[in-house]
Amino acid sequence: MQHPNKKITDLRRLRKLYEEGAVFTAFDTETSGITPKTSRIIEIGAVRFTKDGIISKWSSLFDPNQILSPFIVSLTHITQQMVDAADPIEDHIQSFLKFLDSSIIVAHNAQFDLNFLNAECENCGLSVTKNYAVDTLQLSRILIPEAEYHKLDYLADFLGIDKGSSHRALDDAITCMELFKECLRRR
Repeated sequence: MQHPNKKITDLRRLRKLYEEGAVFTAFDTETSGITPKTSRIIEIGAVRFTKDGIISKWSSLFDPNQILSPFIVSLTHITQQMVDAADPIEDHIQSFLKFLDSSIIVAHNAQFDLNFLNAECENCGLSVTKNYAVDTLQLSRILIPEAEYHKLDYLADFLGIDKGSSHRALDDAITCMELFKECLRRR
C-alpha cells in the first residue's frame, strides 16, 4: 500500500509554512517487522511543534498479538513482556489521530511509518490519514549532501543532535524534529 499523504517537497513553501507558525508533528513507529501486511505497530512516539517550540508529546506501546523476533527486541529494547502488558493499538489509535489533527507530519523515511499507520487505520475500520507529510530522509539527502549516510542515527551523530534512546519511538520522533529544523536552517 502506498500511503495517500501528499508530500511537501518545495523547500521555499516548507520554510514559509514553518516561519508562519504552522503546526508540525514529528512521529516515529517501532514495528514487529518490515511490512504492514504481516507486521504491526508496537510503539508510536510523536511530538507536536511549531517554530516556537514543542507543544505536546504522545507515546504509547501496543500489543501486536504477535511474538517479537529477537532482532526486533535487540533493535528496539522493547520486550515481549512490555508489549504483552500493553493495550492493542485499536484502543488508542483514535487518540493518536486526534493528536495528529491536521498538522503537517514529519517522519524519517515517511513512507514506511505512514504505510504502517494507514494500515493500522484500515485494520481498525478508520479512514487513513490525509495530512501533508515531510520526509526528513529526502530533505537530508538534498540539504546535507556531505553526510556519508542518511540514516537517522548517523545524521544525529553527524550533526551533534542528542538522539536519546535510538529506536524508541518518542526519542526518534524528537530526533526527527531536530533534524527537520536543522534542514530548514540550511540554504
